Amino acid sequence: MGKIYQILVLGIKGERKTIDVASNETDFNNTTILAFKQKLTEKFPELKGQAFRVMYTDVQLENDTDTFSKYQIQDRSTIVLILRLPGGSELMG
Repeated sequence: MGKIYQILVLGIKGERKTIDVASNETDFNNTTILAFKQKLTEKFPELKGQAFRVMYTDVQLENDTDTFSKYQIQDRSTIVLILRLPGGSELMG
């Protein structure tokens, strides 16, 4: 059996889970943010239908078509999940 390229995810409630991403480095590097988010909803079923963000280091991974290689995400890197909460868009005057 070959190497499995993985990402460690720090969940919303502080739990840590490992996501299997790819079986080779090329596929891992070419993984899109959208494909990774889909894997997240499989591992964290509570995310289905929720608005969530993913962060790597201090960067929010917003563009679903970007790949892991653009952000220099490597095997066994840690990504943090953040829920988007409603409200907060208006300033109180």
